[in-house]
Amino acid sequence: MTRENSQFDNFDRMMHELIKVSHSEIKEKLDAEKAEKKKRRKAKKPSASGRADGEKD
Repeated sequence: MTRENSQFDNFDRMMHELIKVSHSEIKEKLDAEKAEKKKRRKAKKPSASGRADGEKD
């Protein structure tokens, strides 16, 4: 039982450390990640239908 209790205590302590992160810090990082993803998506890609209509044999 002592080992199980020790493992639970370690797990519980780690979860408390993870939960300590403030909401504003999490929100700031998520917003930065979203902005980065949005920048990457901005590249102009031709549509699939445009490529299919462009080449006729």
